[in-house]
Amino acid sequence: MNEAERHGGIFGDWTADEAGLPAFEYTLDQRSDPRAEWDTRLHGPSRLHWHQLGNDRIVAISTNEGWTQLYSHERGPRWINKHREADGAFAGGVSYLRDDESGSVWSTFFADLPEEAFVRRVFGCGYYRIVVRHDDIELDRVVFAPFGESRLLCSYVVVRNVGETTRRLRHGEYWDVWLHNLDLATLGLNPEKAREMTSAQAYNGYRADWDDSLGGLLARHPKGRLSHEIPFPVGRTARTQPDVVCVPIGTGVDGWTAERAAVFGDGGRACPDGLVDPARQAHPGGRRQEVAFLLTTDFELEPGAERVLGFGYGATPPVETADEVKRLGDDPAALFESTMQAWRAVVPKVDFGREGWVSRELAWSAYYLRSGATYHHGFRAHTLSQGGAYQYLGGFNAGPRSTMQNALSQVWLAPEIAADAARFTMSETTPEGEIAYAEVGTGSWEHMLWCPSDNDMWLLWLISEYVLATRDRAFLRQSVSYWPAPYTRPEPVWEHCLRAVRHLLDDVGAGEHGLIKIRLGDWNDMVVSESGVPIDRVWEEGESTLNTAMAVHVLRRFAELAEFAGEPQAAADARARAEGFAEAVRACWRGRHLNRGWTSSDTEVGHSDLFLEPQPWALITGLLDEDQASTLVEEITTRCADPLAARVFADGGEQRTPTVGGGQWYAINSTLAWGLSTVDRARGWQEFLANTLAHHAETYPEIWFGVWSGPDSYLPSNADRPGETWSSPLGFSMQAWPVQILFAHSEPLNAALWLAGIEPTARGLRIAPLLPFEGWSWDGGLLAVSYHSDAVRGELGALAAEVVEVELVLPTGLRGTSLTVTVDGVKTTARQSDDTVSFRLPVGPGRRTPFEIT
Repeated sequence: MNEAERHGGIFGDWTADEAGLPAFEYTLDQRSDPRAEWDTRLHGPSRLHWHQLGNDRIVAISTNEGWTQLYSHERGPRWINKHREADGAFAGGVSYLRDDESGSVWSTFFADLPEEAFVRRVFGCGYYRIVVRHDDIELDRVVFAPFGESRLLCSYVVVRNVGETTRRLRHGEYWDVWLHNLDLATLGLNPEKAREMTSAQAYNGYRADWDDSLGGLLARHPKGRLSHEIPFPVGRTARTQPDVVCVPIGTGVDGWTAERAAVFGDGGRACPDGLVDPARQAHPGGRRQEVAFLLTTDFELEPGAERVLGFGYGATPPVETADEVKRLGDDPAALFESTMQAWRAVVPKVDFGREGWVSRELAWSAYYLRSGATYHHGFRAHTLSQGGAYQYLGGFNAGPRSTMQNALSQVWLAPEIAADAARFTMSETTPEGEIAYAEVGTGSWEHMLWCPSDNDMWLLWLISEYVLATRDRAFLRQSVSYWPAPYTRPEPVWEHCLRAVRHLLDDVGAGEHGLIKIRLGDWNDMVVSESGVPIDRVWEEGESTLNTAMAVHVLRRFAELAEFAGEPQAAADARARAEGFAEAVRACWRGRHLNRGWTSSDTEVGHSDLFLEPQPWALITGLLDEDQASTLVEEITTRCADPLAARVFADGGEQRTPTVGGGQWYAINSTLAWGLSTVDRARGWQEFLANTLAHHAETYPEIWFGVWSGPDSYLPSNADRPGETWSSPLGFSMQAWPVQILFAHSEPLNAALWLAGIEPTARGLRIAPLLPFEGWSWDGGLLAVSYHSDAVRGELGALAAEVVEVELVLPTGLRGTSLTVTVDGVKTTARQSDDTVSFRLPVGPGRRTPFEIT
C-alpha cells in the first residue's frame, strides 16, 4: 500500500485529481461483490453508498448507482428530487446516449450498464465523476455544485468518439422532480406517512413546460410565487413551492420532455421512450408529483472528435429563477474549472511530515465540512448542522454544540462561515437565554425533551475564537435577533455573550458540589436516561464534571475576549469563576481519574467507572498536578484502549450500561488528542491518527462508512457490530445514514490546530506546538506557519486593521541563539526568552503579512 492509496478499504483508492485536490476513486462493483451489502438497521440491507456534493448554499448526494439527489435547507429541509424507485422516479443527474444507426441505448445508471463497459467513478471535492467507455464511445460526466451560493447543480459532459467510424448520437440529460419534506421525525414512529401527506399537500399540482425566457425546462407551482411572498409563521414543515429548472449551459437542445410518463413510457429506465422519440411533452399539472425532465441533443462525431455539453438543475424562489440561471453562464468547462480552483484555494495545505496522507485527509475534511454548510432564509444565516441521520433522515438540525464545534476550524479557514454559525445560534436563542436543542422546519424551536447545560459555553467559545482570530471587534457591535428570527429584540453580539454568561452561571447554575448542573444532559444526551434517577431529581440535583471542566477553558477564553473588547471587569469576573470551577473539578479526582458527576445529591457517577468525556478538559486546562496528569494519561491509555481509538467508557464495577454505546466519538476524541499532547506528545499524536478516516478504513476495510466520510461514533471492538455505528430500538438509526456527519471532518481539523498550538489571544496570536516533531506546516485561510529546527516562517491576516503581538514557542534549534526577526521583509525588534520570542506585526483585510524568525 503506497501513500496515495492509504486507505480506501475494499472500496477504492485515494488519488489526486487534475486540480491537485484529493479524490476517491470508487472501484468496487456493488452489483457482483457481496461485500458491498450493509445492514441499515432500519430499512433492511442495502448496497447503496454515496458521496456529498455541496457549496455554501446546497447539499447533494451522488451515489455508486449513478444518480444524484439534491437537498435544500433554505426554507425548510427537503429533497428536491427524492429517489423513489417504486414510483418510477430515479432522482436523475444521469446521461443517456443513443446510437442513431443501431438504436442501442445506455446510460450512466450503473445498474443498467452493459457488463463489458469500462466504468470509472470518482468522488471529488464538489463533484461526482463517472466515465463510461462502451462501443467505441467514451462519455465523461461530472455533476458538481458551483462554488459559492448557487442553488443549482451543474452537469459537465464530454462525449468522445474513440473508434474509427463517424457516429451519429443523441445525448439525453435526465433529472427528476419529487419534492419531499423532511419534517421532524418523532422517535418511535415512522415519520414517512406524515411527510408523504405534507409533501403531497404542498407539491402536487406542479406544471412543467419549456420556458423561452430561461431557454430550458421550468416546473412551477400555481401557488409558487404567492407562497414565497406570504409571511408564514415558523413551523415544522416547509410550505413554499420553489421553481425547479433544468436548463442547458452553452448547449443546443433538439428535443425535450417534462412529464415522467412520457420520459420513460414503455421503455422504462433502461431505454426511455422520451429519448427514442422526444415528444416535447409538457405537464399540465395533476394530483400527484408527475414532473420529470429530459433534454436531448443530437450530434455527429468523427473519429477522435468530442462534444461538450452542459446543464443546470435545481430549485429556486420564483422571483430569483432567471437570475440563478443567468449566473451559470454559457461555459460548463470554465464553470467547473473555476469551482476546482476555488476549492484548491480554500482547503488547507498541511504538512505533518511523518504521515503524508494526513495532508490529504485534512484537505478532504475541509472540503466535506464546508460543503456541508447550508443557508436558512428564516435565520438569514448559514449553519453547519450535524448532518448524517439527524439532518437527512430525522429532519432536525440538532445540538447547537454541533454547529459551533464544527465552526471552530472555520474561524481560520472560512471566517464568514464561522461568524454566520454564531449568528444562527444567537438567533435560535430565546430572549431569556435558552438555546434551542434543535432547529426544524422553517425555523421552529424544538427542545425534543432535552435542555442541555452546555449550549452557552459553545456559543461563548466560538465567538471568542472568531473575534480574537479575526480581530473583528465590529462583530461584537452587530445586532442579532433572538428567536424567532429575524426581528425579535435584536441586541449587539456582546450583549448576547453577556446573556450567555448569565444564563450559564445563574439559570443553569451550580449544584452543592460546586459543579455546573447537568439539567437534562450535558454533551451526552443519554447521561440522564441511562442514570436510572427520576428526571426531576436530575434537573434539581444533577451536576456535570464534564461541563464544569470545559467551563474552566471557555471562561478563560471569554476573559481574553472581554479584555480585547475593553471590558476589564467582565474579564476579571470570568477568570475568577473559571478558577472557582477548577477547584470544584479538582475535588472530583478519584485517585486515577475524574468522576463523571452526580445525577442526584447522593448518586455519584464515575467513581470507579471511567467516563472519558471530562478527562481531556482536566489535561487541557492544566488543573491537575503533574503526578495526577501522568496518572490520568496512563489510566486512559490502559482502560480505554481499542483497536480503532479510545473508547468513551470503561467499566469499573458500577453496574452501568456503557454510555452512548461505549465506542469512539469524534467530538470527544479530538479533545482527547489535545489533552494527551499536553502531557505526552507522542500519545496525543497517536490518538490524533487513530481518529482519522484512514485508520478506520485500515481497521475495518469492509465497512464503507469511515472511508471517505463517517458517522458521529463507531461501536467498539467488543460490540456485536464493531466498527459500525449505533441504532436505537426507538426506530432511529445512525446506521441508516452513516456518512455526512460533519464531526468526522471538523474534528481532525480542530485537533490539527490544537496540536499545532495555534491560539488567538487578546494581544494577538500565540503558537506553542504540542506535536512530537518539529518539522510541520499549516497554510489555510488567515494563517500560514511553518516550523523547522532552525527557522519559523509564517503569514498572518485579519478582517480588521491592527498591530498585534505574535508570541512563538521556538523550535529547539533556535533556543539560546541570537535571533533575527523580520516582518514583511524588514528586520524588527523582538523580545526573546529562552524558549519564546514575541514581536509586533501589522495585520489587515485582503492580505497576509509575512514574518520570519531565524
